[in-house]
Amino acid sequence: MSLDTALFIGLGIFLGLSAILQIYLGYRVRKYRQNPSQTSEHMTAKESFRFGLFNTLFYAYMLSVALYSTWTGKFSLPLGIGLGIVGLVSIRKPLALVRDHRPTHADASVALPLFPRATHVVTPELIQELLAEESLVNAIRKDLEMIHQIRGHEQWRLGLITSDTDTFNSLYQIPVKRAAIIHPTTFFNAQFQRVLINHGTRVPMIQSYPGWSYGLQTPLSEHQYEMLRALKINTDSPSARNRSSNFPRFLREDGFPLKDSYQDGDPLTTERGGTLVLEEGKLKLIYSNYFIQSRIIDDEGNLIYMGLDENFQPSATWSGISVIPSVSKRLFKTVQYEGYTPVLRYRSFPYASDFMLPILDTPMSDSGWADLFIDTRGKAKLFIAKQKTLAEWYEMMDRLRQLFFGELEKKGNHLLGLTKDQHHLNEYFFKKQRILEDYFTVIDWELVNFSAARVLEIYTHQRSLR
Repeated sequence: MSLDTALFIGLGIFLGLSAILQIYLGYRVRKYRQNPSQTSEHMTAKESFRFGLFNTLFYAYMLSVALYSTWTGKFSLPLGIGLGIVGLVSIRKPLALVRDHRPTHADASVALPLFPRATHVVTPELIQELLAEESLVNAIRKDLEMIHQIRGHEQWRLGLITSDTDTFNSLYQIPVKRAAIIHPTTFFNAQFQRVLINHGTRVPMIQSYPGWSYGLQTPLSEHQYEMLRALKINTDSPSARNRSSNFPRFLREDGFPLKDSYQDGDPLTTERGGTLVLEEGKLKLIYSNYFIQSRIIDDEGNLIYMGLDENFQPSATWSGISVIPSVSKRLFKTVQYEGYTPVLRYRSFPYASDFMLPILDTPMSDSGWADLFIDTRGKAKLFIAKQKTLAEWYEMMDRLRQLFFGELEKKGNHLLGLTKDQHHLNEYFFKKQRILEDYFTVIDWELVNFSAARVLEIYTHQRSLR
């Protein structure tokens, strides 16, 4: 079979499949009584991705045939150019569908031994009923017991903000004066089992470099957690010789003003959380890598909790923190792509708080979601989103944006001016909570028999007995 024959047979197959797909889409249009151009809005994320992928391949194939046939003289130049323009115009929407609905999956999931519920509707009553289930509470407690630990390939970042760098720039970022990153990434690769220090006070082996990475002596595996404070740096290497192998002390030597211990709000901790979803009437917990482990401290070593960090850019160039709230895009897309019904997201809060609100972020801001913040005492606040339109959610974010920048302006746009004035900070949280109460039902909750400080104490004692 010649190449010409194969190409046109392939084009015929694509045209046939395309005709079948158009008949199916016509059925969908008739079913939902919508304009054909809006049909994709009624598809699931998987259907949208598959539809977009098929049409992308079809138009790419058509472009290839047109280019080949024009080059070999079987098509006239005007016909080839015309088919090329039609293909390029037509391929834009399928490419957008592939981009916007590409597959996203949870990193891990756990089926919960809860009583089956024949429902696909999530109500505040159902959420509170589930939070009384022992198996769910135990799963949450077990997860939050690991906030002092890290595992292999789990990136962790520590940034220092000082009074000369605490104003946001034109990119809506507040620069970090220096940074430490476990498992840093570059444009070309990931450096596992290493710690990168950017702009540290110790001079690196090549002085012109802004950062230098050091090997970990403590091996970190994918399925084994290690205490952040117990990590050891490999001081046998020339770059770390004559330095402390103790991770917290190593950071202090490089200009991070960490304290020997914290009663609460320890920066050497991680975020922990999961999302409870319904899948065909069954409940399960999913764990998605939708944020980067990140901690920010001021020049006194105190934790500044802005919220989640969705900066998935290479960390070797990490130079600032965003003052635009996280929207957990990856989590939303994972739930949408898998066809889950969201029930509840829970997440750790790094210190005891009456408000339990990050400085910047919000609870999951979409109808049908609920967010549970649990602090180091085991106290928690449950935010259940009310049924609001998209315009109303945008209105909420605009009100919060005006509040944040307005309070920041009172301090000359200096973030540390706000975070170090506890009275002013409490006023800001009070105003933020009042805005959120217009869009969320807020309920107090408690994780019984949980204390992050007690977990750390027990773990440290166990290590001392080894």
